[in-house]
This record gives sequence, structure tokens and C-alpha cells, in this order.
Amino acid sequence: MANTLLIFFLTSFVLMMPVSVQTKTTCFFDQRCGCKTTNKTYVEVDCSHVNLSKIPFLPRNVSSVDLSNNNISNIPEHHFKDNDILTEINLSFNRLHFLNKEMFYGLHSVFKLQMNNNNITKTTKDVFLYLRTLSYLDVKMNRISWSNHNVTFSPSLLTLKIDYNSSHENLPEMPHLKTLDVSGLSGQCYIHTVKPDTFRSVPTIHELDMSACKVNYMYNGSFSFMRNLSTLDVSFNTCLRFDGLENVTVDLPFTSIKILKFNKIHKTFQMNTKVLKRHFYHLRYTNLQEMHGDSNRIQLFEDGAIQQLPFSIRKIFMSDNEFSYGQYLFELIALQIEFVNTSFLFSSRRNNEHEEICERPDESCCNQVCKPIHAPDEIFRYNTSWRVLPIPRKLKKALYKECFLRYEIPKFSVAENIVEYIDLSYNIFYSWIGPLLTFDHVQYLDLSNNICSNVSKVFFKSVPNVITLLLQNNLLGFVLPDDTEGEIMQHMPALQTINLANNRIPSLSYAFFNSQANLKYIKLAGNMIDNITFQINHMKQLSNLDLSNNRISNLDEHARFQLEIVYKVNNNFSIDISGNPLKCSCDTINFIKWMSTTKIRIHNKNKTSCLTSHGNSESLQKPNRVFEKLQKECSSYSSLIVGTVASLVVFLFILIWGICYRNRWRLRYMYYMVKNKYQVQNKENYNNDGQYEYDAFVSYDNNDRFFVHDKLLTCLEREAELKLCIHNRDFLPGNDIAGNITSAIHNSRKVVIVMSHNYLDSYWCMFEYNMAKVESIYSRNKENILFLVFLEQMSPKDLPLMVLELVQSSSYIEYPNDEFGDTVFWNKLKEVLSQ
Repeated sequence: MANTLLIFFLTSFVLMMPVSVQTKTTCFFDQRCGCKTTNKTYVEVDCSHVNLSKIPFLPRNVSSVDLSNNNISNIPEHHFKDNDILTEINLSFNRLHFLNKEMFYGLHSVFKLQMNNNNITKTTKDVFLYLRTLSYLDVKMNRISWSNHNVTFSPSLLTLKIDYNSSHENLPEMPHLKTLDVSGLSGQCYIHTVKPDTFRSVPTIHELDMSACKVNYMYNGSFSFMRNLSTLDVSFNTCLRFDGLENVTVDLPFTSIKILKFNKIHKTFQMNTKVLKRHFYHLRYTNLQEMHGDSNRIQLFEDGAIQQLPFSIRKIFMSDNEFSYGQYLFELIALQIEFVNTSFLFSSRRNNEHEEICERPDESCCNQVCKPIHAPDEIFRYNTSWRVLPIPRKLKKALYKECFLRYEIPKFSVAENIVEYIDLSYNIFYSWIGPLLTFDHVQYLDLSNNICSNVSKVFFKSVPNVITLLLQNNLLGFVLPDDTEGEIMQHMPALQTINLANNRIPSLSYAFFNSQANLKYIKLAGNMIDNITFQINHMKQLSNLDLSNNRISNLDEHARFQLEIVYKVNNNFSIDISGNPLKCSCDTINFIKWMSTTKIRIHNKNKTSCLTSHGNSESLQKPNRVFEKLQKECSSYSSLIVGTVASLVVFLFILIWGICYRNRWRLRYMYYMVKNKYQVQNKENYNNDGQYEYDAFVSYDNNDRFFVHDKLLTCLEREAELKLCIHNRDFLPGNDIAGNITSAIHNSRKVVIVMSHNYLDSYWCMFEYNMAKVESIYSRNKENILFLVFLEQMSPKDLPLMVLELVQSSSYIEYPNDEFGDTVFWNKLKEVLSQ
């Protein structure tokens, strides 16, 4: 026993010692509870949701205790006698059924007590006697009438949350109470009719929440005595309707009203609402700053109704209504509002919604609230010349999301404004044409979730100073890749954050972000990008690039180079490539090596993996291990790869050399023919009708010139009148020899080869022979244009293979040594060349 007491005192001493940082540990007095110490030497205890049936004994230095959501059914008397510094107690969601003052003995410092959602049915009238400093009390959702038990609440009480049934009880006298919450949303409330004496016991009230109290009617004068009333909530009283709202507003000029909430005071399955001037008439005499009218099926405003709102109004909440376009919109321009929320249009009809049964006649139909609304024709002429957006001049923040309106955004004129924040997400603005001239002050623009597949190059000209641009969950992948010059984004140089996730983008051009030097965050997750093809190395402030869940197999050298440049400028730069089909193979080893050596922070490494060549998945949480494994695997193939590549190069070289050698004469012939084609003198001599300039070109060696000049020219040119081409007479001076040869052969009908041993030994003679052979094959459709004249007796072994082949397949003639044979020779030669 002594040891136990010693341990208890030592632990208490330690808990009471000041600590420099906030820590959270298991409480020594009950292992199920958690204790958090602060630098004020106090301890905060959390014993919620641990199935306690009894309240543990708390050390004296405990400042707050959370005992909610347990099975506590009783508070022992004097249990808190030593907890005089305890300030907050939460006993909600337990099984308490009886209360008396001795249960709270010693709690002199408690200012907040929560006992809602218990089963309290009995109490003494002085139950709160010892709670002299109590300022916040929540006793909702119990089965007790506090006024019927004559309970006296502490004079220090400022906030009370209590159940209330006006037909069975009265509110206790609380002359100093500032906040009263009798809402049926968090408790039980029934106030069929609000009368001038319903809240008479709380005359100094500042905030009154009577939402969902089944209010059917409200008398004038019900709030006129509440001079300090600044916040009034009559929401979710669907039987009140807008004619009842008029009675609410009658008294508000006598109060200090700042916030008025009348959300869903119109039934879901009634006709749409038209707000009349008289509904807002009395508000013009107030200093109202904030108005909530969500979920009221409001379709139209009577002309002048909006003008009844006071000059002091700054915030308007009108979401979940059914607004139509009308002239009333132009009345908004004169308002001084800074915030408006008109989101969730046309969403009032919900499944399985039970309508409240009203206990009074449906008088609203007599007052033209339930009649079908027939709007003027001009309201629905959306596609007319009306292209002006009426915007309040001092509006700074506008919410228009989840309305699911299917429109394109055409060019609009915009009233002068200072709007800074626009949320148009979750609609169906499928095409952004614009521009909306102009929103010079907008810094935040959300166009996400609009199924948009088209954006013009001038649309964002409307928002030149935007800093945050959210475009995720659209279909911009159909248009952004075609923007090769970065024209779509060029009007937003101040942009710092852009979200293009889930847009089916396959790639972005290099210049797409050319004008965005100030970008800090780029999110491109969930697209079809396979590499970083866009420029980022000019972004000196870039902190995060999210490329997760794309189709990247590896980042190439240029992409890695850009990333490293960004990191050199900004050491906080990070990238996310998780969820991509990365590959770890010999082809991507440089990328894996980069991942293991780079100093760039890679987010979600534990979710980043790569696929090996064997089909296995390798985690890249430690990429250096993957790199070492790849290095060993790829090194065994390096010599094989080098050898294979070298062999392939040698093979290709030999193959190309062989092809070129085999066709060397054809290639040379083609070269010179092309060259001659552009010679002016050759063009003039060439006849397109198939006539040749010469009857024959005579190819001979210079040592055989006496035979050619003395005999051949005489017999063929003078006697037979044939025109021959010989090199020393007819070649054009200034042209190279090869060019003259190919040109002469091409312009001659026949080629006469004067064959001799001297001919076979001459390079140029053999050149002429081969050019003539190529000419006959490729330009004359394999016509035999060569005619061999042997000056000497030559055996087959003396002839080259190319000449012997021609001798065996074609006719030739030998020059005779007798006079008779000489005559026959020349006659045959003349006959051949004359054909």
C-alpha cells in the first residue's frame, strides 16, 4: 500500500512539472485514457469511446476531461471535490439519468459542461449551485423538462443548448444569457407558434437558433424586445414559408441583427418561390450583414425586391435554389456584397425526403407564393444579344458550383468589379470561348469537373492576374496538345498553381508553359503523359511537379536535365512519379541511376515501382539497390552487345561496298548523266524526238589513231556521209573527260569499239567501253549499241571477261589485211552504222 501511494505521488509530481513541448501519453490512473500535457503545467484528459462505466479519479492538475461516448450512468457525489482547476467536462452520449448538486461539488472553475444525449429524467432544482462560473451548458436530447423541475441556472450562464416544447413548458429566466440554441437539428424542439412572450425570459439574447422547430406561424412583436439580437436562425421550418418570413423581419429593425438565416422555409414539393418586395421590405431599416436563404426553390425576385436589402449587406448565401435569368439580376450591381454563394442549383429534390405536415391552412397560395411562376419571355432568351454579366461592384468571392448547367462560355462584357475568387466547378461548361472582359483582380479560379473539351486561345485573357487555376477532371487532352506556341496560357504570367489532373492529356508542347515563370505547383496526375516534353527549366520557384498515374516508362536525358536545373535554383523542388508503368531494364538503367543519385525529393517513393524485363515488380523506395542489381545484370550483356553491334557494322559496310562495286559503272554513268543534264550546251544538242546528234561514237586508243583518222573517217564520213564523234575533235573543251565521254555516248546511236591490245591497256578506253555498256542496258532498253572492230588477232585468253562476254553474245568484225576483204569490211561497217 505504501509503495502504491509513493508511486501515485511521484507520478502526480511529474505531471505537475512544467514541460516545454506538448506530449500525449497514456494516463497512469487509467490505461484506457490519454493524457496531454501543456506548458501551462495542466493536463488534458481524453477518456472518450473507451467503454467506461465509471468516472476515474482525476489528478488535481487536470484542466479538462472528455468522458463522452461511454456507458457512465452515475456521477458519485463529491467525486470531483479535488478538481478545483477543472474547467471543461464532456459527459455527452452516456447513460446519466439523475442529477443533484453534490455531483458537481468542488467544480468551482468549470465554465463548460456538456451533458447532451443522455437519459436524464430527474434532477434537483439547485443542481447547478456549485457551478458558479458555468458559462456554457449543453443539455440537449434528454427526457426532462427543466422548467417543470424549477431548475435554477447559474447567473453566469452565457450559452445554453436545450430542448424546448413551447406547448408544455416555458424557458427559465436567464437575464444574462447571450446564446440560446433550441434547434431541432441537434435536439428536440416544437414551437408551433412564436408569440411575443415565447422568448421573453431571455431579453438580452445575442444569438437565437430556433431552426427545425416546426414553426407554423410567427406573431409580430416576437423579437422586438431583443435589442441585442445579432444572429437569428429560423431555418428548416418549412411550414413558415415566405409569408411567415415577412412577420420575422417586421421586428428586426428594433434589434441589432447582423446575420439572418432562413434556409429551407419552403417545402421541397411545393411550387417554386418568387420573392416579393414585402418579404424583404423591413430589412432595409436594419444593419444586416449576412443573409442565408438556401434550399427555398427560389426562382425569381419581384422587381425592386433585391433593392430592399440594406446597404450594410456583405454576404449572401442562396445555394440550392432554382434561379431563372431575369431583370432582377441587374439590381445586384447596386449591392455592396463581398461574397455570394449560389451553388447547387436545381438540387432541392432529394430522394426519401419526408415533408413536414403543417398545422395551418396553406395561406401562401392565397398570397401568390404557391402559384405557378410565369416568367417574362426575355428571361429565357439566353442566346440573344444579352451578353452582360451583372456583378456587384464590391464582390470579392463568388461560388457557383455543382449546378450542372450545360452551356458554353461565350464572350461576355463584365461590369466593373474587384472579384478575387471564382468557383465554377462541377458544372457542364463544355466549351470555354470567352473572353469575359475582364476580371483583372481574380487570383483564384476553379473550372474543374466541367467535362470541357475546348478552350480558346483568348479565354484566359479574362484573368491576367490569376494565381491559382484548377482545371482538373475535364477533357482538355483534346485541345491542349495542339497548342504548340503556348498561346492558351500566355495571358497568365502571375500563375503559381495549376491543376490539370485527369484531363486525358497525352503530351504538352515544349512552349506550353512558356509564359509561366512563377509557377510553384504543377499537377498533371492521372493523364496519359509518357515524358516531360514541356519546358520547366525557366521556372525558378517551382516546388512540386506531380506526374503520378501517367504512362511514363522512364524520364529521358533531356527531362532529367531540366529537373536538375530547377533543383539547382530551388532546393525544395520535388516530383511525384508514383503509379506510372516505370521500367527497370538495361535500356532505362541511366534513369534508375539518376533516381538513386539525384537530390530531388521524390514523393511517394513507397508507392513507386518499376517492371523488370522478366515481368517482376521492383519497389523504387531504395532505387540504389535496383540500380546495383541492373548494373550486374546488364554488364554480362555489354560485351555481347558491343560484339553484335561491331559485327553488324562490318556486315553492313561489306554489303554496301559490294553493292556499290557491282554497280560501280552504273553509278558512275548516272552521276555523269545527271551532271551533263544541267550543262547548257548539252541541253541544246539533245533532241527529245529520239534523233541522235551522232551516228556513232568511235572509242579507240590514241596509238591506233592512224587507222581511225586515215581510214575510218574517210570511208564513213566522206563516202557514207555518216557523222562520227571522236574525242580529239568533238569533245567540248573545258568539260571534264568523263563528262564528255558519257555525253558523247548518250548522244550517239551506235558506239564503235576499235579493239586492240593498246585499247585494253588504256584506262579511258575501258571507261568508254563500260559507259557504253551501261548506256545500252539502262537507257536503250538493253539494245545492243556496241560494235566491236578488232584491229589485231586476239585470243580469248587476252580478252577481259566483260569483253569476252560481249564477243560471245554479239556480232563483231575483224579488220582484214587484203584488198578484197577490206572492201567487204567497209561495206559491212557502213551497213551497220546506217541502220
